[in-house]
Amino acid sequence: MKRISIAALAALALLAPAFGGVVKSSKSSLAFKSLGTFTTQSTEKLTSDRKLTETDSEFKGKGLLGGLAGKTVFRSGKTGELVDLPALTITQIDHKRKIYTVTSIDKYVEERDAAQAEAGQKPAEEAPAESDIRIVRSEFKVTATGKSQVLNGFDCREHQVRWTVDWENVKTGEKGTDRLETDVWTTPETAALKGAQAEEAAFGKAYLKAMGLDADKMQRDVLGTEWIAIMTSLDPMSGGSKMKPEAGQVAREMAKIKGYPVLIDGRYSPAPKAKAAEAQEEGGGDIRGRLGQLGKNILKKKPNPEEENAPALSFRTEVLAIETGAVAPESLQVPADYKKK
Repeated sequence: MKRISIAALAALALLAPAFGGVVKSSKSSLAFKSLGTFTTQSTEKLTSDRKLTETDSEFKGKGLLGGLAGKTVFRSGKTGELVDLPALTITQIDHKRKIYTVTSIDKYVEERDAAQAEAGQKPAEEAPAESDIRIVRSEFKVTATGKSQVLNGFDCREHQVRWTVDWENVKTGEKGTDRLETDVWTTPETAALKGAQAEEAAFGKAYLKAMGLDADKMQRDVLGTEWIAIMTSLDPMSGGSKMKPEAGQVAREMAKIKGYPVLIDGRYSPAPKAKAAEAQEEGGGDIRGRLGQLGKNILKKKPNPEEENAPALSFRTEVLAIETGAVAPESLQVPADYKKK
């Protein structure tokens, strides 16, 4: 699960804006209708080439699948992550057990690439057939609502991001509409914050480049598409496989959002009758694939009527406070009494 946790933390780091030479606190929540709710509260310390994130997480799972997800992907507890770009290492800290592990970014990339290559080596006869789903219409739009409010001391303005996908199953004739709705509250960039944000952007880009990840794609995750992918892998009954970005359209619309996000509040609702996704069913070894196969088998009961209209996925990230200024390098290290694993 090390590979999944690192990628998820990278996504979270870009979901919640950060700034150079600051101490920032934030909180986030992910609510999966079929799996449970994952909440985090984080404190982040950043210099030009190192970042320490301390996180207190809690996952409240639903049913057997939620329990398994809580033991694998969404683990509760107090943890830390130290990214050291000069050393090209990522240190994972377990505060409960007072231990830490150091992973070379190069080694992580090698393991990830090897796993992806292995997953792609399937006999030709096992290649997935062409999808029966035809996208009838995909509309992506960003609108400035004109609403304003003060959030945690930040003067914010609201933008609504609305993504609607109408689809049809050409084999069965089934039709449906998937919706992704995100409210983004941003605060204007002051001169001081622009400089700090530029430093953080440079750090983030260097970090993701070292990990071999697509920085632009990760930064677009304000839309929650990475979480939709994870949800679909864990719970194939969710029906979430049609919200795929069209880069040009997304980039044009997202450029309308000015300032940096203080609050991101999103909801994803697939069509009620959408059929189960087959994601990871043939994947075998990947833990998400095993959970996905299990999910297909056990999530056949009808949903609780009270939850029928709830979004399949809700996500919320909020910046609580930011203190600008230099961060002492000695504060970015593992506690001296912790043991290396």
